[in-house]
Amino acid sequence: MEEKKASFYLLLKRSSAKVQSEDQQPGSATETSDHRSPQKSVLRHLKIAKYKIDYAKDFGTEEQVVHYCTKYLNDFLTSYYTLCNRANAYCKLEKYDRAIEDLNSAIQLKPQRTNAWYLRGAAKGLKESYTDAICDLNKAILINPSNCLALKCRAYCYYKLKIYEEALCDIKMVIIMDFEVGGNNWAPSGVSDTKGKGKAF
Repeated sequence: MEEKKASFYLLLKRSSAKVQSEDQQPGSATETSDHRSPQKSVLRHLKIAKYKIDYAKDFGTEEQVVHYCTKYLNDFLTSYYTLCNRANAYCKLEKYDRAIEDLNSAIQLKPQRTNAWYLRGAAKGLKESYTDAICDLNKAILINPSNCLALKCRAYCYYKLKIYEEALCDIKMVIIMDFEVGGNNWAPSGVSDTKGKGKAF
């Protein structure tokens, strides 16, 4: 089983290197022999850029995530998903002000989405601005009442503000939701931790 994982990671690494080398050689033979329409070329570029971001999130460093997200945002300024990904990476790098700037832009783009509200609340909580964090987390919970991560972050902020009853109420809600769906809402989490590198609340 371990050999299969190792060979899979090697394959991904090779394909990532191949994609990266194609990007670094504009006007190369592969590019000039491409007879696709400009629209298909843009779509291909989008897919490659998103692949690089996802690959960096899963197997790379936070600096790589920031790099590829920034590269993508240079071409597509209004990508909510990419702004949130870069902000998440900034939080893990403890660059909270930059994360909050990205999340402000994401919220302006799609204020009805919960992810940016939650991430901005988490970033403010990590910055120890607990009252401001609670405001953003309240908004995330208002949009999606079953957002367990927002509830846990809000509980932490209430705890730091010594509002213990509210903190306990949020933790009880997470326990109840976890019990009802049979999930694991107690897994270690940072801001939105997928690799275990995040700063846990």
